[in-house]
Amino acid sequence: MRASWALVFCLMAGEVAAEENPGDARALDLPPVTVFSSAIGESSSPAISRVDFADEPLVFQTPAGLSDRTANLYISTSDARSFNDTVALRGMTNTPIFGPPAVSFYLDDLPLGSSFTLPTDLVGFAHAELHRGPTHNTGFGRAGPAGVLVFATPPLSSHASGEARGSLGSYDARAITVQQQSAAGGRADAYVSAAYSARDGYVENTRLGRDVDFKELVSALARIRFYPTEPLALGLLITAQQAEDGAQPLVPLGGPLFTLTRASEGETNLEAVNVALTAAATTDAGRLSAVTSFTDWDLSPYSSVLAFGPQELTNDVAQAQHTWSEELKWVADPNAAFRWQIGGFFSTGSTDGAFTRRFDALTFEQSAFELENHDVAGFGEATFALSEKLTLTPGLRWEVARREIDRREAVPTVQRLTRDHESSAVLPKVELNYAVAPHTAVFAALGTGYKPGGFSAFTGNPALTEFGPERTRAAEAAITQSNAMQTKSATVRVFYYDITGYQIERSFATSAVADDYLVVNADRARSWGGEVEVLWKLIHALTASMSVGVTRVELREFRDPFTAVSYEGKRAPYVPAYDGSVRLAYAPARGWFGDVELTANGLTFYTENEDAGFSQKAYALLRARVGFGTGRYRVAVFGDNLTDKRYYRAISPGTFHGTPGAPRTMGVEAAVTW
Repeated sequence: MRASWALVFCLMAGEVAAEENPGDARALDLPPVTVFSSAIGESSSPAISRVDFADEPLVFQTPAGLSDRTANLYISTSDARSFNDTVALRGMTNTPIFGPPAVSFYLDDLPLGSSFTLPTDLVGFAHAELHRGPTHNTGFGRAGPAGVLVFATPPLSSHASGEARGSLGSYDARAITVQQQSAAGGRADAYVSAAYSARDGYVENTRLGRDVDFKELVSALARIRFYPTEPLALGLLITAQQAEDGAQPLVPLGGPLFTLTRASEGETNLEAVNVALTAAATTDAGRLSAVTSFTDWDLSPYSSVLAFGPQELTNDVAQAQHTWSEELKWVADPNAAFRWQIGGFFSTGSTDGAFTRRFDALTFEQSAFELENHDVAGFGEATFALSEKLTLTPGLRWEVARREIDRREAVPTVQRLTRDHESSAVLPKVELNYAVAPHTAVFAALGTGYKPGGFSAFTGNPALTEFGPERTRAAEAAITQSNAMQTKSATVRVFYYDITGYQIERSFATSAVADDYLVVNADRARSWGGEVEVLWKLIHALTASMSVGVTRVELREFRDPFTAVSYEGKRAPYVPAYDGSVRLAYAPARGWFGDVELTANGLTFYTENEDAGFSQKAYALLRARVGFGTGRYRVAVFGDNLTDKRYYRAISPGTFHGTPGAPRTMGVEAAVTW
């Protein structure tokens, strides 16, 4: 698990920022990354969505499960431990393998690199906050043009606590997790979590007589915080996971979803470690913090097998990403009359890989590559009170990104490509927050976003390797309202994005073996839509919630570079026309509890020509749970996809294959707390 890297990091990253300033040591707690831009506080900011999942069944605590209940956030997962997944928010997407993310990710205050490094097991995190829109790029070091998604560990409490949970379910699914947190107070506190999960596969190879997509994962998380002096706090966060899975569940489009026939099978093996060391000091002028982080992600060996009649296509991939990052922030007291923050970010890393494809015993492509990434950004914002109820927040971000590629091809031709690409952006924004009433706030913003260009290392044609940056101009507005008893709340948001250089991934774009898996730029695109989120506590312990998102993303100026066909007016791929969830939950402190949830996704295209053969029609999934708790002990039975809906969670047009969504599953889970 590369523990030596973590040790080297801890020895090298001894940064301290301190200033003598007597005060309560509890004020020096290290919270997750936050930004302040709302007159009524971040917890009720209209631009932020929060989802709690600490009490969810273990099998639901995944990024895909989070996207099911978050409006306009959709993760098209290929079920290969985030490799080749597409994350879409408000019509903006990452390009799964090589493009930068449209939504950046943080684990507490640790920034991740590419989207494929996102943990597939969220056990150990208590909730997630989605900061929507490019206007949040003045508060985070690594900021995607669509927004920032922060996974947060549990907050400190006044007493030590722990929990152990275990579950059994369909397809021999089993999982166990143990969590322990110390009490607040003193000069140190700690939180640790360890988990194991496994299951048999959903897809059976009838020729070999076995399931192919079985999974097994071990993960761990540790958060340790020290308070050596009253103004100084140090924090260490470590996460790790190791997966030994079967093949990626790719089945031919139009055929059976859970059976296939082929002579051989693949595998998916992953190791990942993330480490962050935070040093923070509270001074009269605000909170000064420095976060040094390292991520090490390694997918190897990975292989997939696709059957094309009597021949089988085997893809062997080894890919790794290593990233160092440094983020500095100076944040004024959020209770001060004049609020501000400034920061700087630096990141350097590499993505290394090797790719071999063969039909049966004939190798027709073999290459290796190294991509170097260097990012520098400065950001800041300030909030001015224009009146007692109205605040103005201007902000600015400056960013420079440099990409370098060294690609070496052995088959079908012997060639080497070395090239570099650099782009930059100056990104202003302005926000208005108006407190209409004590429990009603209006938000409006104009901002700009930027996603760097780069290289597609799976492309053998040098003329097609490079793609340009994506730039966004955004207008957003929202209103949030709740009643005095906080039993009802509703948020409505609308947005309009004008995008130039919209990045689209093409697979097998020209039907030539050396041109597949590349990224192209649409000259112009636009995305508009909105979200509605409602929460209503009907009676004591009974809560109803709803979230609905609608997105219309269109290619305005895009001509296929290979066929010269214009796709103007067509919808961009990977983005559902709508999504939504409705949930009813009964959760008393003791006794019977339960919840039922319906989630839905609209029509989703996977090509820019809106080919119905590479699309997923609208579908809905039903989930339910019922159980009994005594306060300390809890047991429940649960079910997912109760109507056994058949659908694709992802489609790969170039291979004419798709990843089926999970069939109906049932399970039982027990927990004890102390």
